[in-house]
Amino acid sequence: MMIKFEKWHGNGNDFFIVNSIDNKIKIKKSFIKKAADRNKGIGFDQLIKIDVPTKDNHDFFIRFFNCDGSEAKMCLNGIRCAASYIWNNSFAPRNELSFMTKMGIVNCIPSKSSKVSVAIRKPVPIQNDKVHKILKNELNKNFSLLNIGNNHLCIKMGSIDKIDLLKIYDELPVSLKKIDINLSIYKKKVNKIYIRTYENGVGETLSCGSAALCTASIYINNKVRAIEVNSIGGKLSFKKYNDGILINGSTSFIFKGNVND
Repeated sequence: MMIKFEKWHGNGNDFFIVNSIDNKIKIKKSFIKKAADRNKGIGFDQLIKIDVPTKDNHDFFIRFFNCDGSEAKMCLNGIRCAASYIWNNSFAPRNELSFMTKMGIVNCIPSKSSKVSVAIRKPVPIQNDKVHKILKNELNKNFSLLNIGNNHLCIKMGSIDKIDLLKIYDELPVSLKKIDINLSIYKKKVNKIYIRTYENGVGETLSCGSAALCTASIYINNKVRAIEVNSIGGKLSFKKYNDGILINGSTSFIFKGNVND
């Protein structure tokens, strides 16, 4: 079967987007691994499957699959690209969209030019005393463990440029890897954060919206209402929004095509 797709990216975080709205498409794990290969396939960080929602009060059901075939509950760069894909293909008017995800409901709002805003709840701390104790002993650094559908370990450092991120990830406790942890190291200067992320099931990516949100949420409060997060791939803006956070960033179409499953 031929699968139609479009490739998009948000700050270099790239996605293979599949329309399963009109014709149901079953995506195999073996296909994802093959298509994600940057040397022998299309190459991407995640595959996004857009489907009809299971409830009438939402517009679409969005699912995210890592390049190793595992499923992620949320990807903020991905959901922004999914919104742009839908608007660009006229699957819905260029108005606010309500998406169902494995994490919950997320709303996407069109912004200026190619930018998309996402309104989302604040990440919540991961309550695990055993893991916290192990990390305090092993890291000896300021860290946060947060969940936004995906689990994130965010480690504050003085410098991040020359750090071996893979080495840190490989040396994480087994108990953390069992909960599919994503690892970020970051430094903060005034109201700007600089970040690098190793995504579970993917590797180090140019950008990770969920990781950027988690680090931003550490500092956004009633006094600090806005902050910018910079990754290798670009920047995302965050600001306090009702009881949650509003994320804003650009999306870009790369190309489209057909591939045999």
